[in-house]
Amino acid sequence: MVKKIFFLILILCLSNCGYNPIYLKKIDTELLIKSYQLTGDKAVNRSIISYLNIKDNENSKYNLKLDSVKLVETIAKDKEGNASVYKTTIRVELLISEKDAIIKKRTFMSDFIYNNTSNKFDLFQYQKNIEKNLINNISEKIFIFLTT
Repeated sequence: MVKKIFFLILILCLSNCGYNPIYLKKIDTELLIKSYQLTGDKAVNRSIISYLNIKDNENSKYNLKLDSVKLVETIAKDKEGNASVYKTTIRVELLISEKDAIIKKRTFMSDFIYNNTSNKFDLFQYQKNIEKNLINNISEKIFIFLTT
């Protein structure tokens, strides 16, 4: 009985507070950006730009700059000196400017720690999968940052 009352109150509160899901519809970010400049890791930048659907639009007054860095570090080694634990880190610095004035600046960072495998092909595929997931995570954060 208490659970039913709690859910009823929760539904009433959420329906009246102006809650609106972020991913219900994507706002056209291409209308916000006049031009963009990409520095750093090309694959990371291309994935983020394609996820955000950003294109050049001369009617806008904002410029976007992305600077990305991808690091694969060895965290731990075994007795023989071979790497046993890796850490992949992706850092993206986003800068939104209007002519020469900086409007917004933020750094997005995501990392993942994983163990080494004996099969190098499987390790390479696993690293690519991790990189893709980290880029998607950062892209979602950037999308939320740009739409709010």
